[in-house]
Amino acid sequence: MKNIPEPESSFLEVTAIYRGKIFRILCDVYDFVGCESSDCALELFDLYLQRYVDTPEKTVVAIENIRGGKVFVYKVNNEVLCLCIHRAEVDCENICRGYTK
Repeated sequence: MKNIPEPESSFLEVTAIYRGKIFRILCDVYDFVGCESSDCALELFDLYLQRYVDTPEKTVVAIENIRGGKVFVYKVNNEVLCLCIHRAEVDCENICRGYTK
């Protein structure tokens, strides 16, 4: 990920929002920071997010670098799951709101 200097990535949080619920994801942030492809994003979904979503059907809608973080948008059961890699002071709900409409 080009816009986050390496030392700063240790201060990042990983948050997922699905069906109005917010989940703090405990994981290796570098797994998400280095992920740029749909295949990689699906592997990370299986590894870290599948436990929160009871479905085998999922697709990657978007992977975007944002200022100071990164957003992964998945389509799960015809609903959006938004995963945000962000600094603690950044409002993930606000970021994801633009992807869930």
